Amino acid sequence: MLRIGLVGCGAIATSIVNAQLKGIINSKVVALYDRHMEKAEKLGELVGAQVCHSIEELVSKDLDLVIECASIQAVEEVATKALENRKDVVIMSVGAFKDLNLYRKLYNLAKRYSRRIYIPSGAIAGIDGIKAASLGEIYEVTLITVKPVEGLRDALEKLGIDVDSISEPTTVFEGNFSEAIEKFPQNINVSLVLYLASNFPTKVKIVADPKISVNRHEVIVRGSTATIRTTVENIPLKENPKTSALAAYSLIRLIKDLSEPVVIGT
Repeated sequence: MLRIGLVGCGAIATSIVNAQLKGIINSKVVALYDRHMEKAEKLGELVGAQVCHSIEELVSKDLDLVIECASIQAVEEVATKALENRKDVVIMSVGAFKDLNLYRKLYNLAKRYSRRIYIPSGAIAGIDGIKAASLGEIYEVTLITVKPVEGLRDALEKLGIDVDSISEPTTVFEGNFSEAIEKFPQNINVSLVLYLASNFPTKVKIVADPKISVNRHEVIVRGSTATIRTTVENIPLKENPKTSALAAYSLIRLIKDLSEPVVIGT
C-alpha cells in the first residue's frame, strides 16, 4: 500500500482523501501539510493522517509518494525537499515548469537520487499518443481553451478586463504557453503538460464564454506520424471551479496505477 504525503489541502487533496475513503485507491494518506492548518486538520481527521507543521516535517516521514497540490510557488521547495529525502513526487502545479531551468534542476535531482517525478495528464486527453508522436517530428501543437467567465474571473480582473461586460464568447488571450501561464496561472496548466509531452512550443487561445458551464480543451497536434485531435468538455470541481474534475481524477488514476499489476497506456 502506497503511503502518501499531501502538500496543499484544497479541492484536489480532498478528492484524493475521498478516493481513499471510497476504496478507489489502494493507498493511504498518512501526512498532510497546508499553510492554513485548519484545512490540513479537517482532512487529517477523515483519514487519521498526521498534520505536519512544515514541508520538512512531512518529507521526513515514512512515505512512498509526496503530492504537491498547493501552488506554482510551492513546487520548487516541495519537489526539492521530497527528492532529497528519497521520495518520489507528483507535481500538479505543472505551470511552474515554464521556468525550464527549474525543470532541468529537478530532473537532474531526481536522476541523482534515483527517484521519479510524476506529472499527471490533467484535464486533457491524448497525452499517451502525443508522447508517442514526439518520437517522430512534431509540426504544430495548439490548445484552444474555452471556460466559463467565472472560472477566469480572478485572472481577467488582474488583467484589467471588465468581466461583467462579457456577454458572448470572447477571446481573452492568444499567444505561447509561457505567456498563458503567466497571465492565467490557475487556469492553463494543461498547456505546459502539452509542451512537456510533445517537446514543441504550444500555441494557446483562451476564450471566456458566459453561456457554458464546462471547461473545454481542444488539442491539435500535427506531426510526421499522425495528426491528433482531442476535445474534452470538463465538469468543474464543485469545490474549485478553476479546476476541472478530470484533472483531479487523472491524479487519482496515477495513484491507482502505481499500485496496479497492469498499467494500460503509455
